[in-house]
Amino acid sequence: MQSFEKRTTALDTSQPSIRHLQDLIRHKTPVAVQVPGVGELEGILHWQDIDYLALKQDENRPLTLINRAAAATIRALG
Repeated sequence: MQSFEKRTTALDTSQPSIRHLQDLIRHKTPVAVQVPGVGELEGILHWQDIDYLALKQDENRPLTLINRAAAATIRALG
């Protein structure tokens, strides 16, 4: 028997973690994102959706997309 998980297509802004990340994005706070197997990535979050975080590490580089499930920790640097 096969079971399918119903996923929402929108962020649940009632969740404190979502609101906190939105504040970091709004204020352009530098962050460090720990990704197992990759290390710590530093930059400024530009947006989030239900699957990914977009991190700008440098003005001369494109956005780095980080799967939300792969982010072990996210901490503000500023």
